[in-house]
Amino acid sequence: MFSPISKSRLLKDGTLINAGITAVIFSSLYVNPEIWVHDAPPDIQEKFGPKSRKAKWQTILFGVPFMLILFGGVVHSTRQLKQQMGGHLPFKMAFWHAYGLLLYFWLFDLVIIDWLWLVTFKPSFALIPGTEGMAGYDNYSFHLKAALPALPGMAIPALIIAFFIASGKSS
Repeated sequence: MFSPISKSRLLKDGTLINAGITAVIFSSLYVNPEIWVHDAPPDIQEKFGPKSRKAKWQTILFGVPFMLILFGGVVHSTRQLKQQMGGHLPFKMAFWHAYGLLLYFWLFDLVIIDWLWLVTFKPSFALIPGTEGMAGYDNYSFHLKAALPALPGMAIPALIIAFFIASGKSS
C-alpha cells in the first residue's frame, strides 16, 4: 500500500502538519478557550452555554489557518509525492497517502492533544472560564467517541485530493 518513499513523506509531512495545527490550537486556547466550547464534553457545554459573538469570530479567525494547514499540507504533500515518483502517482497510492496524513492528524489530535494535554495535564489556559474542575475534563472516552465518526468522513477529502492529484498533470 505504501512505498518506502511515501512512508517517509507521510511521516515527515504529517509531523509538520501536526506541528502547525498544534500551534494554531494552543494559540487559540491561550487567546480564548471558549473557541473550543463546541468540542467540549456535554456537561461543560451545558454549564458554559452558547459561544459569545467574540468567540464565534475567533473560531473563524483560527479556523482558517487550521484548515489551510491541514488540507493545504495534505495537498502539498501528495503533490510532492507525485513529483518524487517522476510525475506518476496512481490514484490508489494518492488516496492512501492523503488518507494516511489525515489519519495521522486524527490520531495525534486524539492521543496527544486531547488525551495527553487536555485531559491528563489540563493546562489552566485551556480550561473554559467557569467550568474548571468539572467531570468532563477527565473524560477520555468522550474524546474517542467524538473522534470516531471522523474516520470514515476523512475518506471524502482524501478521495477528492487523490482524484485531482493522481489524474492531474505533473507540475
